[in-house]
Parts: sequence; structure tokens; C-alpha cells
Amino acid sequence: MEKKPYHHKNLKNELIEKGIELVNKFGLEQLSLRKVAQACNVSHAAPYSHFSNKEELLRAMQFHITEQFTAILQQTISKYQGSPMFLSEFGKAYISFFINKPQYFEFLLQQGNMQICLDIDSKEQDNYKPFVIYKEQVLQLLQYSNMTPEKKEDFVIALFAYVHGLTALATMKNVHYSKKWEDKLSDLIQTFSCDF
Repeated sequence: MEKKPYHHKNLKNELIEKGIELVNKFGLEQLSLRKVAQACNVSHAAPYSHFSNKEELLRAMQFHITEQFTAILQQTISKYQGSPMFLSEFGKAYISFFINKPQYFEFLLQQGNMQICLDIDSKEQDNYKPFVIYKEQVLQLLQYSNMTPEKKEDFVIALFAYVHGLTALATMKNVHYSKKWEDKLSDLIQTFSCDF
């Protein structure tokens, strides 16, 4: 039997992306390095040059998404921090990232390895990095408000739930909306406006 050639430019990245696709389609239990290799049209041994087992591939998949998502949020912070449009632009960046890559949102929810602690004083090293960035930015906006720490925590959670909920709606295949999500995000996010 002839071996399948693998002359892929970035095989590791391709294995990760195919892995995400397979998990979304068939579930975590059905994922294996052999199936990912087959989906990438490479030999069964090829993935082992990048991942020693399925668990390592899963960690790489989550890291792959988290790093891209974090980079988008950081870009938005550098561009809009201190601007009156910051909260709206940050929310738009959050939701747009997953509108453009709905398979990532589906994977994060299905994979279930993402840990988010909503407590305002949670240890950041144990928390999901994009949520930590979001929380820090919202708390900075609230620092001069008259809210109690408890109310600030409520605001952080409620706004996150709103943005996360909009993301879920915008990426669900069975949800239909006559308008284009990208055109309505500013209006939808501004309904949650607050005087800081």
C-alpha cells in the first residue's frame, strides 16, 4: 500500500483545524489522531510528530482558539481604550470573532475544558484568558463609578452573559435573523449602555 504524501506547509495547524471540525461534527469521543490524519490526507504516523496523544491535540486546539481570540481582543484594546466607543467596539470584536469562525465557539462550548470563574476577585492564572481581559477592561471603566464591589461584579457578569448570549445566537445554525449581525452589533450592545 502506498503511503500518503504529506507536503503540507503547516501540518500542525491543519491537524488542529481538522480536529476542531471533527469534534464539532462527531463529538469528542470520536476524535482520534488517526481520524485527524485521515481528514488531512496524511499518513497515520504524521500527527505524532506534533502531538503525542489525543489529549495533547485537544489542548493545542483550545490554545489555538484562545490565542487568536486574545490577539483580537488585545488589538481592540490598543485601538479603542479610553475612547467612548470602547465598550461597544470591544463587544463587537468579541462577537465578530466567533461570527467569522463559528466552529471555534461551538468547539469551546462542546469541549468543556474552558474554565471561567465569574468572581470579581478570582485568581487570574486559573481563569480563561479572554474572560480575564474582558473583566479587567470593564472594571477599569467602572473604577470611578459609585457602584459597590458587589454591583460591579453583577455588571461584569450581566454584560458578559449578554455578549456571550448574542454570540451564541449569532453562531447558531437554527437561529434566523433578517438583518446582518455585523450591522446590528453596535445597536444591540449599546442597549446595555451605562454611565461610567
